[in-house]
Amino acid sequence: MTLLLIAGAIGILMYVPVIGSYLSIFYTLIHESGHALAAVLTGGKVKSISLFSNTEGLASTRHHKFGFFITSIAGYPFASIVSVLFMYVLQNEWYNELGIALLVYLVFSALFWVRNSYGVFWITTILLMAYFIWSQHADKILVYVLTGVGFILLVQAFISCWHILILSIRSPESAGDASMLSRLSFIPAPFWGFLFFMQGMFFFALGCGVWLGINPFNYLYLLL
Repeated sequence: MTLLLIAGAIGILMYVPVIGSYLSIFYTLIHESGHALAAVLTGGKVKSISLFSNTEGLASTRHHKFGFFITSIAGYPFASIVSVLFMYVLQNEWYNELGIALLVYLVFSALFWVRNSYGVFWITTILLMAYFIWSQHADKILVYVLTGVGFILLVQAFISCWHILILSIRSPESAGDASMLSRLSFIPAPFWGFLFFMQGMFFFALGCGVWLGINPFNYLYLLL
């Protein structure tokens, strides 16, 4: 019940003007980083990542056609997987390690990827808040903040997959990654929207299970 209340509260918070949009950028950055990482791994380059106040983002990359396909499909699954890993680390109470990893990731993004004004502003304010928490030695606040970020990623990963499914059905020509994949593969956008939604639902359930202390590897062992 507690898990449902937290997830529901985070889901509602995402729709609160200004605050919801600001917090949702955590997910946007992870999503766009998935595109960027896929581009690098397939031999391409990352030109920049842009973060916008309306929660949208854009990863500008250069690569060959196959790499373009992998890059286009990577955003949603990458964000979903990261949300589960985040919950796993929280469940094991590795707060300091997680805080350092998140800090390094934000600094790296600021130095090498994020280039637009709002993106720079957002990362700067997050880093300033992180510095305040560190300077005050506020361990409990760190735990609450990291837990909140974890649930934001988990819930937003699921909500975004639901949104892309609906958008791919209603407006298949302007459904973001689903539309791009449709143009590359000649497979209708709703197919990709449904694929994104199914993986999003799977990883959301997995993340909830991890938070509750359920080890997914135990079930994998039983299946094998």
